Amino acid sequence: MNSRDLLLPQDIPAVQCEALSLHVKTKKILDAISFQIPQGSITGLLGPNGAGKSSLLRILAGLTQPDSGTAHIFGKPAGVDQLGLLSLLPDRGQLPGWLTVEQWLYYAGGIYPDWDDSRAAQLLEQLKVRQGTMISTLSRGEEARLQLLTCLSRQAPLIILDEPFTGVDLISREVIASTVVGELADGTRTFLIATHDIREMELLFDRLILIGGGRIQAIEDVDALRTSGKSVESRYREVFA
Repeated sequence: MNSRDLLLPQDIPAVQCEALSLHVKTKKILDAISFQIPQGSITGLLGPNGAGKSSLLRILAGLTQPDSGTAHIFGKPAGVDQLGLLSLLPDRGQLPGWLTVEQWLYYAGGIYPDWDDSRAAQLLEQLKVRQGTMISTLSRGEEARLQLLTCLSRQAPLIILDEPFTGVDLISREVIASTVVGELADGTRTFLIATHDIREMELLFDRLILIGGGRIQAIEDVDALRTSGKSVESRYREVFA
């Protein structure tokens, strides 16, 4: 059974954090973070560099343990046991450069139990990734598209993208954004996208979590913001300018 076939209770949040805190040595990275993300939504986790976004996402993915507080994915404690429920595109992740794209996708199909070969084939065409190319020779934009392809070819119900536009050229940004739009069409997956570059994704977000200095600065409903005459960018500037 793949992840999309899982019977997930619809009345529980896709993500729920309560008083989540993290320290590295004497530095406080996250300070009593609490929020919920409803299923089927696309949430922007926005904040400047060093705000704590990547650390929060690593906790959700089970890669880092918090010092205190709780994090749940579809009602289950975040950790390695829940890796089938989420697919993470990490910030500055590295793929094996000694493989070709085709070889990597073959191995990825064996690594991830929820891998969808037909979806990977569609994304190869959509994201314009060349199968015979050595990964080590890909441009930054091409590698970013391959990483997104790897993330979206899984059938996990929660997709987490950590700074998907970092160091990526304009064309690749547009291709990545349009691909995410396509993924949202059926509304069966939940997206959490961490970024400090908001213009490519501003029109997609349902909700905003604004984080700075390791603390939640604001949580906003995007439709309510627009009704009040504000944009995502203007609200971001209000909080962080």
